Amino acid sequence: MSKIAFIGDRDSVWGFRAFGIAAIPVADADGARDAFAAAVREGYAIIFVTEDVYEACSEQIREYRDQAIPTVTLLPDVRGSRGLAADEIHQAVSAAIGADILADSGND
Repeated sequence: MSKIAFIGDRDSVWGFRAFGIAAIPVADADGARDAFAAAVREGYAIIFVTEDVYEACSEQIREYRDQAIPTVTLLPDVRGSRGLAADEIHQAVSAAIGADILADSGND
């Protein structure tokens, strides 16, 4: 079975332990970068990160974007989403198909 980790602030990650996910709490950007590097070294196949961790580790995460493992998935923290995950999906879809099909048409 593949190992799964969730890196983020303590309040966001702690509850995931009940699902067998390694909760890796971090307090700052340096801790986030160290935790992400350790999770990759330790062979985690799926790594969930909060938006704060994503911002701190964006360079490291980009190194693995075109690889199957680890799969890095961005999740909001307990305070809610700032829209980073939606932006990442938008960019990935646009790059994959060569057109911006997710652009807001202004018809809300």
